Amino acid sequence: MQAGKATAQGLLGKKSELLLNPKQMIPSWTEAGVRLAVARFFNLYISIGNLILVEEGGSVFSFGKACDKCRVKSVMRVHDPLFYWKIATEGNLGLAEAYINGCFSFLDKREGLLNLILILIANRDDRRNRRIARKGGRWTPLHVLGRLAHAKYFLGKFSRKNTVTRSRRNVSQHYDLSNEFFSLFMDKSMTYSCAIFKMENESLEAAQERKLRLLLNKAKVERGHHVLDIGFGWGSLAIQVVKQTGCKYTGVTLSEEQLKYAQGKAREAGLEDHITFLLCDYRHIPPYKYDAIISICMIEHVGHECMDEFFACCESYLAEDGIMALQFISAPEERYEQYRKRPDFLTEYIFPGGCLPSLARVVSAMSTSSRFCIEHVENIGPNYYPTLMCWMDNFTANKDKMLALGFDEKFIRIWEYYLIFSAACMKSRTLGVYQVVFSRPGNRRLGQPLAKA
Repeated sequence: MQAGKATAQGLLGKKSELLLNPKQMIPSWTEAGVRLAVARFFNLYISIGNLILVEEGGSVFSFGKACDKCRVKSVMRVHDPLFYWKIATEGNLGLAEAYINGCFSFLDKREGLLNLILILIANRDDRRNRRIARKGGRWTPLHVLGRLAHAKYFLGKFSRKNTVTRSRRNVSQHYDLSNEFFSLFMDKSMTYSCAIFKMENESLEAAQERKLRLLLNKAKVERGHHVLDIGFGWGSLAIQVVKQTGCKYTGVTLSEEQLKYAQGKAREAGLEDHITFLLCDYRHIPPYKYDAIISICMIEHVGHECMDEFFACCESYLAEDGIMALQFISAPEERYEQYRKRPDFLTEYIFPGGCLPSLARVVSAMSTSSRFCIEHVENIGPNYYPTLMCWMDNFTANKDKMLALGFDEKFIRIWEYYLIFSAACMKSRTLGVYQVVFSRPGNRRLGQPLAKA
């Protein structure tokens, strides 16, 4: 025991509060066996970055080391042997559930979880571990899952196709939580997507406004146009486009809370004559030919199986010389098939029915279901890391207010994991964010090159 503490002192520093807790985690024989298996795996798997596990009043494990590929270190405090069971049987989803259940925490409360995920991503992308994963060999926490958990998910996915009814239920589960809750971590415009920053310490509100202006410029929206916004969120684009151009605007959502909020903002701005909000599925929008279609981070809710239908609907709504601007979070093509068929934290806890499409999947759906062609592609993904960290800082600062709204500690940890997991994926470029502009061949409105961020 004393030897273990001495080792920990050297790793963590003599004043580390982790070593002051006299409570000791004593695993059973079975739990000790699972712990040994997980520790042995981490010892083999982690060669980039430094992960330190400190059990309460007990053992200390150190894996890997900081290097040029990954200089980060994460010191994890393990509170419950369930941590090892979760990782051994459910892999990446088990890691998330162990955090949600309070099985572990971090010495660095702001960046500990971020660094843990960055370490796991760096080692997943290491050439040696990628070869193992491709061969279906050694278990890895971001790749291989318990067979039963995987089978349960695989069978369940067949009942998860995003019908109109299921889509409405899925959207409501996330977006109808509480408008006040979302206001506690987003900027004043309530824009829930990747912003575009031009300088350090720029306000999130200014960066979000820049993103909206850029999309409007790419869609070439002008006075006299009628714009369709598929998935209008809390209405920030509606206010921006009408103020900027004086056009007419129609937006659709499946969230009743978003509808109420956006209608209130339009009334406050005195723009009700120009703005129409509908509680409507993208498949049931009243027939009309719009001059421009804009959709920001909505296609992720469509689902892999319905993406062709989404583009077919969009073509039916767009005027012959119309332009469509789409922004979406994208999964890498090399892991897309594996990702969409396996259990995933975001779809299980945050966005039920969701699927982050690869760029290739979007292009495939477009080409098979419409006459659209691609006019412009831009990856704004590097901007999502600072966006997410702004949200995370606001989230942390307003935790007490969220608890006062009736959300419990478990809910708070789910959202902490969601925001930090997403930030790590963006910082490591595991995920991207694309703005893609579509039109049809011979479009007469595309005389000038499209603006870039």
